[in-house]
Amino acid sequence: MNYNINFQVAAVIITALLLYHFLTQKKLHNANVKTFTYILVLSGLYILSDLLGTLTIMNYTAEDEGTVMGILTGIYLLDILIPYILYSCIPDSRENEKKSGALSVICAGITVAMMIAVLGNLGSGGFFCFDSNGVFQKGTGYVFLYLYALVYIVLIMQRMIRSREDYTPEKMSIAGEFLVIEGVCIGVELYTGYIFLSDFGLALGLIFLYLMMNNPGDYIDSTTGAFDKRYFDNWIQEKFTKGIEFHVIAVELFMLKQINKVYGSSTGDLLLVQIARELQNITGSVQVFRTTGNCFLIITDSLTEYEKNRQEIENYFKEPFETDGEKITFPAIICGIINGEKMEKEDVLLAYIEYLISLVKRADETVVIQSDDRILEGFRYEKEVEHFLKTAVDKDLFEVYYQPVFWTKEDRYITLEALSRLKHPCMGMIPPDVFIGIAERQGLIAQIGLLQFRRVCRFIKENEYMMKQIKNVKFNLSPSELLKPGHSQLLIDIVKEYELSPKYFQFEITETVATEYSESFCKAVENFTNAGIGLCLDDFGSGYANLNAVLRLPFDVVKMDRSLLTGITCDEQAAVFYHSIVTVMQNMGYIIVAEGAETEEEVKLLREWGVDMVQGYYFSRPLPETELLRLFML
Repeated sequence: MNYNINFQVAAVIITALLLYHFLTQKKLHNANVKTFTYILVLSGLYILSDLLGTLTIMNYTAEDEGTVMGILTGIYLLDILIPYILYSCIPDSRENEKKSGALSVICAGITVAMMIAVLGNLGSGGFFCFDSNGVFQKGTGYVFLYLYALVYIVLIMQRMIRSREDYTPEKMSIAGEFLVIEGVCIGVELYTGYIFLSDFGLALGLIFLYLMMNNPGDYIDSTTGAFDKRYFDNWIQEKFTKGIEFHVIAVELFMLKQINKVYGSSTGDLLLVQIARELQNITGSVQVFRTTGNCFLIITDSLTEYEKNRQEIENYFKEPFETDGEKITFPAIICGIINGEKMEKEDVLLAYIEYLISLVKRADETVVIQSDDRILEGFRYEKEVEHFLKTAVDKDLFEVYYQPVFWTKEDRYITLEALSRLKHPCMGMIPPDVFIGIAERQGLIAQIGLLQFRRVCRFIKENEYMMKQIKNVKFNLSPSELLKPGHSQLLIDIVKEYELSPKYFQFEITETVATEYSESFCKAVENFTNAGIGLCLDDFGSGYANLNAVLRLPFDVVKMDRSLLTGITCDEQAAVFYHSIVTVMQNMGYIIVAEGAETEEEVKLLREWGVDMVQGYYFSRPLPETELLRLFML
C-alpha cells in the first residue's frame, strides 16, 4: 500500500517552527506557559514518533520483521504513554482536584491496559501485523489507538478550560475548533487507512493552543513593550496562591504628565519605551509590568537581586534622559517592598504601593521609599479606617466639633467653624485628614457632608438662642461637593427643612477650588448667594490660585492659611508679607480671619495689624457640643 506521509512531514515542520519561535520569543512566566511547554514538547515527540513508525512500515522487509515489529511496538507504546504524561502534567482547578484525582487513577489503569495489549500484539497481531506479502495490516484492536488518542485530547482540553480563570468565549471557541479539526482528521485517517491526517490536525491544534494560552502579544503594553496589568493580575495571583516569596520595586513616573505637556506626548512615549527597556536591562528579566500609565513594577525572587536592582534603578533616574539631542530631567518615586507575598492579595499589594507613593509630597527629584514595619502599620491603620468608614456612613457615627473664632474688635467669640470628627471604638479618634482623604478617594465625602450639615442644623435649631451671640457657623465644602451637580440645592433644602435663617451659615471654599470655573461650581455659588448664605475663601495663600479669578467670586470673608502665620514673630520678612496681605485685602473690603494662632506673641501682632478675627488653639480648641454650650453660658 502506498502511504501518504506528506501531512505527517508537514506536521513535523509546523511543530518544529512553533517550537523555534516559542523558545526564541519573549515568553510569559505562568502556569499556562508551563502547560503549553509540556504540550508542545510531548506532542512534538508524538508526531515525530508517528512519522518514524510510518517510515519503518514503508521500509519493511521480511528479513527484518522481528526488528521492525519491535521498533513499531516501542513507538506505539510511546504513543500511548505520551497522552497520559501530558494529561498528568496539566494542573486542574482547585474545585476539581478530588474528581480529577479519581479520574487520573482510571486513566492510569486504561493506559497500563493499553500498553499491555500492545505488548501482547507481538504474539497475537490483534493491533497490527505484516501479511505474507509484507503489507502492513491493522488488526481489530487498532481502532482503539485512535479512540484512546481522541479521548485524551478531550480530557486535556477539558482540564485546560477548567484551570484557566480568564478563559474567554473567543478562546473557548478556538478550543472547540481544535477538537472538531482533530476529530475530522482522525476520522479521515481511520476511514482511508493511508492518509495520515491525525498528526497534521494535532499540529494545527498546537497553533490554536499557542494563540489561546501562550501568545504574549495578548499581554504586552502597546506603548512600552512591557507586560501589561492583565498579565500581572494572572501572574501575581499564582505567586500568592503558591506562597512563593517575591520582592517588589515600584517606579512611579509622577512627572509624566508634565513631560507630556512641555515636550509633547510623543516625547513622553519615547521616554517610556526607553525606561521600560532599561528596567529590563538592569534587572536582566522580562518581569517588568506597566500596571498604570505612570507606574512600572519589577518583581524579583532573590533579595540580593532586589537590593542590587533597586540601587541601579535609583542611579538610573538620577541622571538626565536624552532624546532628540535634548537632556530631560525625569525623576521618579521608587518604592521597595520586601516579601510582597505577605500582602496575601493583589489588591492589597497594589493599594500598599499607592500608599507608599502617597507618602512622598511634591518631590522634584528621585525619591526612594522603602517599606518597613512603621510604614506598614500606617497602611494597615488606613485600611482599618477605610473599612470602618463605610460603617460610620451607614450608621451616621460622625460627630461635629465647633472651634470658636475670636473677634478682636470686641474681645469675644463671633463665629464658629464646624469640624467633622470620627471615633473608632478601638483606635480612638481618627485624624480628620486621614478619614477625609479616604472618604474623598471612596466617593463618600458628599454623603458625609450632608450627614454632618444636617447634624449642624439640628444642633442650631435646638440651641437657636446661641445665634444671638454669634454671627454664623462656617461649614467646609470639599471640591467634590462643590463640583457635584445638584449638591448645593440639597444643602439649601436642609436649611429650609429646619426652618433656619440662611444667614446663620457661611460656606468655606478653598482657593484652589475657587478657580474651577465649571458649570456645576458656578451654579453652586449662584445658588448659595441667591439663598442668602455667605461665602468664605478658605486657606488663602496655601496654593497657586489666580488671585484675580478668586476675587471675582462673591466672598465676604478671607481666611488666611495657617502656613502664612509661621515665623511672623521671628522673621521680619514673614511678618511684613503677612501684614501686607491683610492690609490689601481689607482695603478691598474683605473681613480677614487669621487661622492657626497658638501663642500670645502671634495674637499681639495680629491685633496690631488690625486682623478682624483670629482662630486657633490660643483661644480655643475645637469643642464638642456640650462644652461649646457651657462656653456660651458663661
